[in-house]
Amino acid sequence: MPTLADMYDGFLFELEGILDPHTQAIPFTSETVDHLSPTAFVSATRSAAAVASLLSGLGVDTRQAQVVTRSQAAARLLPGLVPAQRDEFVLGTAAVAGDEPSHPVLLREAIRRTGARYPLAISQSLDFVAAARLIRIPSVLVLNASTDLRSLLRTSPDRRPTFVATDLRDLFRLQPIVDGDARYWECEGWTATVTNGRLRLYPGPLSTLAAGARVLCAAAWNHRGPDLDIESAVRLLTSLAV
Repeated sequence: MPTLADMYDGFLFELEGILDPHTQAIPFTSETVDHLSPTAFVSATRSAAAVASLLSGLGVDTRQAQVVTRSQAAARLLPGLVPAQRDEFVLGTAAVAGDEPSHPVLLREAIRRTGARYPLAISQSLDFVAAARLIRIPSVLVLNASTDLRSLLRTSPDRRPTFVATDLRDLFRLQPIVDGDARYWECEGWTATVTNGRLRLYPGPLSTLAAGARVLCAAAWNHRGPDLDIESAVRLLTSLAV
């Protein structure tokens, strides 16, 4: 069974998706980026110079020449204005053209620049996941202190990620399919059940913590009854992730 790193040929990181609330890189960022190619970093808020400086300061080698700005992305919409392709790109800032949301436009440009036939979008943001779904590419939502597991379990189908990770190392781990039926869901020793409208989690090995998140998502997203009580399951997984 292949890992996500094996399955895809272009890795599109949302810049804010690899930063914590203090503008530091989340764990395992530099190691992950070093082992993936080609990569792109999508930012809707920062300038080219700011992005290059920030990433370089966090240990991710980035030259300003690798940064594609809002104006460059907009110019791409005009015929004949296509600069040479590079291996790694950083995309920013804000909306690119008309009233179209910035993330889909920048994701399309990231795909074009990396030359990926099978790209994967990676973020902590459900908004970024929604943008990836809008242009029909798979995505990974990285769960951490700044990601609300409750929102993930309750999110609508158009904002659900293809994969869920508890840290960036999960890109290099196997992604077994969640097995189950209408009452239980199991993956790598983790089990989630729905009984009397309550979501319950039965933990497995901490080395496969992402499987716990996946079984919770499978159970919650397949629940067809009244509102689901997810609180105890969310607290348990969150406590194990600390």
